[in-house]
Order: sequence, then structure tokens, then C-alpha cells
Amino acid sequence: MTQAAPDFASLVAEGDARLDAGDHRAASAYYTAALKQAEAGAPYDRPTAQRALRRLQDIEQGYVRHLHASLERQGFPQSEWHPRFAKSIAIMTGQLQRENTGEQYLRMPTTYFYPDLPYAEYYDTAGWSWVEELEAYTEQIVSEAKTLMDGGETFAAYMKRTKDRPQGNSHGLLENDDWSTFDLIDSEKPIADRVKLCPHTFGAITDFAPQCRIPKRAPTIMFSLLKAGAHIPPHTGMLNPRLICHLPLVVPGDGALRVGSVTRVWEKGKLMVFDDTIEHEAWNHSQTDRLVLIFDIWHPDLDEIEQAQIAALFHAVDSY
Repeated sequence: MTQAAPDFASLVAEGDARLDAGDHRAASAYYTAALKQAEAGAPYDRPTAQRALRRLQDIEQGYVRHLHASLERQGFPQSEWHPRFAKSIAIMTGQLQRENTGEQYLRMPTTYFYPDLPYAEYYDTAGWSWVEELEAYTEQIVSEAKTLMDGGETFAAYMKRTKDRPQGNSHGLLENDDWSTFDLIDSEKPIADRVKLCPHTFGAITDFAPQCRIPKRAPTIMFSLLKAGAHIPPHTGMLNPRLICHLPLVVPGDGALRVGSVTRVWEKGKLMVFDDTIEHEAWNHSQTDRLVLIFDIWHPDLDEIEQAQIAALFHAVDSY
């Protein structure tokens, strides 16, 4: 049975409850969802909408003050921000609009946009020395993955239901195991019993890849299973300071990944690196399941100070 979407009054009430509990980010999400419903023509009453808007504005103003104070406490006062990082904060807080760079498929991260990075759908890995070392582990990684599957280890739906935020199911993949994963890391921390089952997989990534480290968001290491006949509809990822890597392990054929205007097929043992904040989709039209190893890395154009400031920013975000 499909769960009915919450109405305007329910979303505002949930926002009020989250605000009373001190969860400002969740309150903001619920107020925003309620106001979007009102803008789209859903039934609402004006006084309640005005109150929700005032509370949302108060939250946003406090949020900006909090970010600046938290970054300074972590050793990154505004006077020392990298120029691109400073610009990202201005965009994030609504003080600056993104530039129109004219690409057919824009980078549209759902969480955070980092400006002035070179645009590419897929990345040429030819000059990246660590890639060949990682690809050499393909057969060992395949062996560990097949052992997991033969041993009945549970692959869970990639898109999971949450009670922390208003949530839709526009892609039809919520709690749908057509696209399922077996994660070796949860909220940036290794899952010990799973790592023990996949020592070569975990070791190859952590030894060679320049892993992205963002509190509660990265790194990610997971086996990704796309069932026979399944399709992942067009969508975008969270943040563009990182890139997504696919190491294809079981490639039955008649499947592909489209990122923006470019479509490529998976080749076993050949790493694919792409920007998932550009609209992308994947399909497996074959008769058997497709399996890849997914992990993320820092965008190669970022300086170390930018990486540190981005990580500090998300520590600040999560503490609000």
C-alpha cells in the first residue's frame, strides 16, 4: 500500500515539534516542504503559512551565524577561507546566486554545491597512478562479493525510509530491492563484521583510493546490485566536491550508465569515475543481475585546505 503524502498542516505541526525539540535542520525541512505544498496549490491557511515562513527565516538566520562561529572554532575563520570555499558558503546561505555556465546538464547537488570546479561527466583516469593498483584486485573483490551472495548475506534496498525528514518516492525505489547494496561503511565508520567478510575489498580501497572524508556522508564503500530488468531513473547526488567510482564486478551485458549526455557500458575490472550531481541513470536489460563496487573520492582539483574546510563545514552543519 502506498503511504499518503503528509498534508500542509501535518508538515507544519511536525516542523513545530522538531523546533521545540531543538532539531533546527529537521524543522527547516518540514517548514520548507509545507510552504512548497502551499505554493503548488495545496490547501493551506494563510496565518499558519506566515508563521511557518517567519520561523523558517529565523532558523536560516541563526544557521548562518552558527556556521561562521563553528568554522572559526575549528580553526577556519572567514578571513582564511579558500576563495572557492567562501563562494560555496555564499551560495549555500543564499547570499550569492550560482553562475549560469551554459552546460546542457547542470550540476544539481541535492545538498551542497562547490563552485568553480572543472565540469566533466566522466573522468579520464589514465594519469591516476592508484587506479591500476586498485583494478589489479578485481578478481579478489569479485570472489569476496560472490561469497557474500552465495552465503546469503543481505543486500538492502539502497533508498531507505526515514522518519527524520519529509520524504517522497518520485523514483519508485524507496524500499525497493531492484537496486540494493551491501555497505562496508555506515556514517563514515567501517562496519567491523562486514569488513571481516571482505578484507581484500576494504583494503584495496583504503590503501589506494584518495577517499573523500566528510562527516556522516563519506567515505562510502558498498557493493551495488542492480537486478535483471531493473532501471534506476534519472536523479542527482548530494555534493560535487566528491566523485563516484564504479568498479564493475559482474557485468551481464545489455546495461549502461548515462551521466548527462554521455552513456557508457560497464567493463569488468575497468574503473568508471563520474560526477553524480549531474543527472544520471542506469539500467540492466539483461537476464541476470549486475554487480559493481561503489566508493567515492575527493574531486582531484581540490586543495587539502579545501578538503579540510568542507569537512569542517559539515561538522558545523550537523551540530546545528
